[in-house]
Amino acid sequence: MWSTGALVQVSMVHFSLVLGLFCKVLIQDPGTLDRVDSDPRFSCIADLVENNQSPHRFCPYCEPDYSKHCKLCDVCVKDYDHHCLFLNRCVGRSNHRLFLLFLLSMVIAHLLFVTIAMNYLYGKMSVGNHSLSSWLTMLGAEFWVVVMVIMNALTLLWEVWLLTEQFDAIAMGTTTYFRQCETSARQRSLGQRWVTVVSFLLEGRRRVGRAQTRQEKTAIDI
Repeated sequence: MWSTGALVQVSMVHFSLVLGLFCKVLIQDPGTLDRVDSDPRFSCIADLVENNQSPHRFCPYCEPDYSKHCKLCDVCVKDYDHHCLFLNRCVGRSNHRLFLLFLLSMVIAHLLFVTIAMNYLYGKMSVGNHSLSSWLTMLGAEFWVVVMVIMNALTLLWEVWLLTEQFDAIAMGTTTYFRQCETSARQRSLGQRWVTVVSFLLEGRRRVGRAQTRQEKTAIDI
């Protein structure tokens, strides 16, 4: 078993990684959809919107093709997943993988904190004296350490739930926002889903709904 000192050193190195990922995800473009990337079928509506002559409430650039207009950021995002209120950034095609790596690093950080804190609390116990009264006395003396452990444990549970939702959407080849549209992908086996998730983490996302779009395009061309 690792000593508390070794765990603290590992935690400090990991903190540098978390900080680097945090700064990177704050400045990374989520996949903003430019005017040149918009569907030409909507170009006339786009001109009207820019000239304030259109009564339409939707964004003419990103309505089609698995993109969405974020009202908070006021940008169109390709392969829109969600708007993260904690980061105040959209998560889309260009930063989705980075966002997941940041989440995984946060899970490891909270696990390290809980492990170090539990090691510390266990070390405060008298040798050979693990009665309930001695535990209560120690917990009262280290009240704030216990509170921090509970807060980190609850945050860890929330992060695990969030990752589960994210991985479920990725396994279906979509995002959490467009997940309800991908019903055929639910037929995939557990092995196929894990392969999709791992390849996404290693290589990044291929375009959402790419296979379906190709089939539709082929049908139109024929």
